[in-house]
Amino acid sequence: MEKQRRPTGVTIIAVFTIVGGILIFIGGVSLIALWVLISVAPGNLPLTANTNDTSHSITQFFGTFSVVMGCVFLAMGIGYLTMFYGLLKGKEWAWLVTIVLLIIGIVIQIVSTTSGGVFNASVINRDEINNRSIISEITISIIGIAINILIIYYLFRPHVRAYFGKIT
Repeated sequence: MEKQRRPTGVTIIAVFTIVGGILIFIGGVSLIALWVLISVAPGNLPLTANTNDTSHSITQFFGTFSVVMGCVFLAMGIGYLTMFYGLLKGKEWAWLVTIVLLIIGIVIQIVSTTSGGVFNASVINRDEINNRSIISEITISIIGIAINILIIYYLFRPHVRAYFGKIT
């Protein structure tokens, strides 16, 4: 069977995927560089042998946190770059991975919107600026969810499924 021509929408999704992958990858490299800077900073050296300084342990925590998150971001960036390749080449696995990541993204947006609204809507934060902030967060999340749903709908279109070899 001959390979179908790549739909324009798949190319657009692939371009967004590579841009996101590059940004996530750069974020991972930046966090690892932060860890390196924290680990060699002169402030980490104890002044005396009996120093029981909590700032040293806080610095170690942030250093460890940054390297762990940096590695996670590096892996995600590599995953997105791999997904970009699969989308452009019409690989079956890329279609499935894209669908799964979009669904995970929708769930994360729903959870973060609902939990963020709970914490921001407390009695302490009852001013007009915070109310606008909550409304804008919810609006942005709804737009993000709608975009993800539209992309999922597009990926289930017959000509797009055929491009990925998913003929039913």
